Amino acid sequence: MINRVLHIAFGLILIVNTLGRAQVWNSFKPILDEKVIDSLAQYEQGSPTAWMIDPLLIESRLKQINNQIPLPYNFYVHQFVEYFAFRKSDFTQRMLEKRDLYFPIYEKYLKQYNLPDELKYLSLIESGLDPKAISNKGAGGLWQFMPYTARGDFGLRVDSYIDERFDPERATEAACKYLRQLYRIFGDWHLALAAYNTGPGNVKRAIRNCKGTDDFWGIYPCLPKQTRAYVPQFIAMAYMMNFHWDHAIHPETWVSHVPSDTIQINGYLNLSVFASISKVSMDTLKRLNPHVLTHFLPKDSRAFVLKIPKDRAEFIQLNRKYILDSAGIAPITFQPSVALDSNSSMKMRLVKVRYKVKKGETIYEVARKYEISVFELKRINRLKRNRLKKGQNLFVLEKQWFPLKSNVQLSDSESVKVTTKSLISKKKKVKYYLVRSGDTLSDIAEKHDGLTVAKIKKLNRLRSVVLKPGMRLRIS
Repeated sequence: MINRVLHIAFGLILIVNTLGRAQVWNSFKPILDEKVIDSLAQYEQGSPTAWMIDPLLIESRLKQINNQIPLPYNFYVHQFVEYFAFRKSDFTQRMLEKRDLYFPIYEKYLKQYNLPDELKYLSLIESGLDPKAISNKGAGGLWQFMPYTARGDFGLRVDSYIDERFDPERATEAACKYLRQLYRIFGDWHLALAAYNTGPGNVKRAIRNCKGTDDFWGIYPCLPKQTRAYVPQFIAMAYMMNFHWDHAIHPETWVSHVPSDTIQINGYLNLSVFASISKVSMDTLKRLNPHVLTHFLPKDSRAFVLKIPKDRAEFIQLNRKYILDSAGIAPITFQPSVALDSNSSMKMRLVKVRYKVKKGETIYEVARKYEISVFELKRINRLKRNRLKKGQNLFVLEKQWFPLKSNVQLSDSESVKVTTKSLISKKKKVKYYLVRSGDTLSDIAEKHDGLTVAKIKKLNRLRSVVLKPGMRLRIS
């Protein structure tokens, strides 16, 4: 008897220690080694004296939770309840502090798709309620979609500018569609959850290998190790979100919700200029739009819904034209000052160059600097993790301009002067406009046919959109 108790205690210590070393962040998917799996398989239920929480208490409380998905009590569930209650109580606390930010979104779409409300707890296991979480395998967002699944199966935009896996609304709707699809395949919520983690193919294979058993606990030994822990973690997290007070875990601070409105954007938009003129902090704009990866929206943006703080919405709507005109001026790409013939121009290419990581620099900052996604940066450099070290060499894609071939052959600098003069002489007569009080670039452009804000900026080499009365602007 004593040997059995010692053996059980040793197995529990091994479980706790291994889970303590498990990788919890970004996507919070503990990886259990062979010894832990063996110990879990060996003992169906620990002795009541071996647990810190009474098993009967957990079983009773699980039955009290209003649920559509079965929340059974067993040894595997119990070990994760204690894991979240003691070893990772700080993680549980963070989830309580952040849940009010995302649960209303989850509940809205779960109701819309007629899915069990308790599925909202799944995102805590998937991403730790971090909308920008990226796993080592490249899965991203609150619901941890792989890029090809997000794009191909659910129509999410995933590129160097916009990654809708990081959009809480779009990603949650996609997750609801996927979970509904998986439930229709298996007709069992535990199997659907397992398939969400490992893929429906692996679950079907486990069913075959376990001789046709179509129950999660029946195919448990045939599932991948990570998936064996997935459903017990889900049940344990559902327990903790409902009974955290009984384990002295409570939120100390609340992640506040920023009331928001929206504005529709068509075309290029410099978000830094937009934020500055709108008197909105760039941090707030990023927080409201985590799916925007760069400091601008690309020129091919169509009906893009940009979230803005509600307290600035009226100001932005009243000054919409001025703000969007000012922030909608795309950077002028380099071109030769004089085109010597129709074949002479410059072409932009993305060139792979080396970049040395600076002290304290993150992978997100490097990706933003070179206007590529973190996923693409990791792919180019074959990185498995997001962590960078000072002095680390990376390959990045840098924009460089190259001249295209020209049919014009110049013998010396003098011939350049002659050709330039002859071209200038053929130009139309230059016209100017005297800026009056209250004039804006868009006002001036509207007064003259064929004139745009971008053209005025280019003709006058303007860096700022601010005009002063008395300024003399070239308009042709």
